[in-house]
Amino acid sequence: MSDLMSKFMPIWKIEIHYKCPVVGAVLSVEKHKQILKKCGYNIKEMQPYEYHQQIMAKLYEKNNVSIKVNNYLRSKARKYMVAVQGKSEQEMRTLWKEQSLLGNVGPLMYALVSFEDSNIELLNEVYGEVHMQAHANMTQIYDIRQKLANADGAIVREKNKATRKREEIKQLVETQKAGFEKIQCLEKENLEMEKTIQALTTRSVFDQGGGKTITHLEQKVTELESRLKLKNEKIRVTEREKKSLQIEVFSIEREKELFENQMQALIDVFDTFDIQDSSENFLCSADNCSSEDCRKEKCARYQLCARRVFMIGGMTKMKPYYKGIVEKAGGRFDYHDGYLKSTAANLEARVKRSDLVICPVNCNSHNACRKVKKLCNTHNKQLKILSSSSLSAVTHALFKQEHETILN
Repeated sequence: MSDLMSKFMPIWKIEIHYKCPVVGAVLSVEKHKQILKKCGYNIKEMQPYEYHQQIMAKLYEKNNVSIKVNNYLRSKARKYMVAVQGKSEQEMRTLWKEQSLLGNVGPLMYALVSFEDSNIELLNEVYGEVHMQAHANMTQIYDIRQKLANADGAIVREKNKATRKREEIKQLVETQKAGFEKIQCLEKENLEMEKTIQALTTRSVFDQGGGKTITHLEQKVTELESRLKLKNEKIRVTEREKKSLQIEVFSIEREKELFENQMQALIDVFDTFDIQDSSENFLCSADNCSSEDCRKEKCARYQLCARRVFMIGGMTKMKPYYKGIVEKAGGRFDYHDGYLKSTAANLEARVKRSDLVICPVNCNSHNACRKVKKLCNTHNKQLKILSSSSLSAVTHALFKQEHETILN
């Protein structure tokens, strides 16, 4: 193993312009802190960029800091140091291309730039590629942070909507409770009136005071019956109001459930963004995406870039969210609600000008599904039949081709 290491220069002996990209690609922010702390530095008042400055200032000679950095680099790059020994320049270039596609950049770069027999042209290519990739990743990271900030804003707005709906439901429940208590009070009054009428009727039968007394009692009974009729009418009105409130409460609860589902779908969708791996999740747009790159399938979202996505069916209220997913990925969005009685005439034309057709079966008519499948077969258009119309299902259908479901 000592013979192996003798072929590789320590970090303080490699070319100056290779030091920074090697350290930045291999050492995490936490590792910077650990090395400085072990070497006696006070890191409490330092910012992350100052960790890097302090370490880079020590890599021009052999010292405690440079030795610890070099030992860590070699521990990470040992298998690549073994791999490059005895290889030709072309074999090294092939190894670099293979590993860079897998994201194994830092350790292999250290092995190449510290190897005494490495060709200078290969080293310049490696340095140039890493340098430009750093610029590209920085742009993508800030773009994804902006998208996440927008998503957070949308989630906050949906939470506020849900809070307002809960307050409305609470008020309606309190109103319904008051109405129920009012009905109970009226029913109690009616019962007391009926008892009074019954008592008066019984007394009139045994009254011996002549026709005048009976007439007076009859008038009182008539008056009580009239009052009873009014009370019964009030009860019927209150019952209708109660039923109306119950219907409204049910409607608001359903609407609240829909808002909560939308909010959760938004969270699920934007959780897929990972700033640590921005090259995998960056959504390109047709405005800044090179068509040459797309033909070479270098584009991060090659399957959506400048493509027209036609969705038939789904939840109409969710249309803005479907559209947002497609257009943020660089595509163009077209929508049909799935009801063919009044808008079937232009369905074929919309299928013909589309690149991808999406049809969720849970919010669609069977006739619409059969019709759009037939049109896609006729015009050789890609069709994805989904079992759900949720944002998560639509997103997976757009970007994960291996999970698509086709109904025969």
